[in-house]
Amino acid sequence: MTNNDMAAFDVANGDGVTGTGQKYLNTLGGWVDSLFLSLPGLIKPFLPRLSFRREDFERELDFYFSEGYVDNPRSFFRQPERIPDYRVASMASSSGIPCELISFVSDYRTVNPLVRERFDSHSANRTGYLIRWAHGDQGRKTVLCLHGFMLGEPAQAEKMFQVRRLFDAGLDVALFITPFHWRRAPESPFMRGMFLQPGDPAMTGECFGQAMHDLHVSFGILRDLGAGEIGLAGASLGGYNAALFISLCDEPAFAALIVPAVNMSRPFGVETASHAFKADTELMIKARKVWELHSPLHLQPRIDRDHILIIASRGDRLCPFDQVLELCEKWDWPRHRFLTGGHWLIFNNRLRGRAWYSFLRDRGFMEPVF
Repeated sequence: MTNNDMAAFDVANGDGVTGTGQKYLNTLGGWVDSLFLSLPGLIKPFLPRLSFRREDFERELDFYFSEGYVDNPRSFFRQPERIPDYRVASMASSSGIPCELISFVSDYRTVNPLVRERFDSHSANRTGYLIRWAHGDQGRKTVLCLHGFMLGEPAQAEKMFQVRRLFDAGLDVALFITPFHWRRAPESPFMRGMFLQPGDPAMTGECFGQAMHDLHVSFGILRDLGAGEIGLAGASLGGYNAALFISLCDEPAFAALIVPAVNMSRPFGVETASHAFKADTELMIKARKVWELHSPLHLQPRIDRDHILIIASRGDRLCPFDQVLELCEKWDWPRHRFLTGGHWLIFNNRLRGRAWYSFLRDRGFMEPVF
């Protein structure tokens, strides 16, 4: 993208910060992200070294090539054959909104049989969860929220997605708990980030496979409970999952991708992992292709471009901005808003809210403002 193109985007976004000032604030926002990115390096000496044998590691990777999944990523993903039985229980809400905890058994089976025993050993992950803030009647339009990496605590998500404002606007709101997060996470604090493992691309691919499977289940459950139209709002890793889901099916009424991850090879690429064996270039090329198999960059959305909103920060180092631009171009420029700052520190954050609520109004999920 040329400098003239970027200048045009700045004017179109109307954030009032351009030139040197914007560059400085983007750098500052990115610096905050860098502090977060330094944490894995600090705890790395305390983590157990990956114990794969080279031949086992490569055999797991080769499965995705031999079955054609690397060349045709969409064929990797599985939809549930049926909606499982589920349980609905009352749950406390930090805002006092009526809240339900919906639980179900995830019957996802790994596509790769070589990973299955390792994957299934995490018993807490076999139960899927939805949190639902609901008015109690039928046919309400619903925003299904997808949280970020190592998040998922309902009280935190309630603030992040401003559930109270959406609820007061007449919407039901739900939160999908990503596999290996919140109550689905392992007990050990050193394993809480296992959804994304650069040293185990096969396991990570199956995590995304389960996430898409359980999202399909969640749509089915919400429909069974009487939900009307259901739209997706995903932040960071949740944005990645939302982008992937709308590339596999056309069920969501919309998808809002907020500071979305797009390709996991930056900043957490396979090269960042430490193995017990020497990893040559050829093996790392294989590992990277499997690590990137589920990237939305390999797919096209199955919902209308006008039903997609992308909000990103120019200085973002966790979910690099250049990758978001690549996705926008590949997807023929859906509706978008580019902000000043980084992933966490955003200097014109009100514009994010304006873009989001304007999008909801245009999609018929909120009343228009006159």
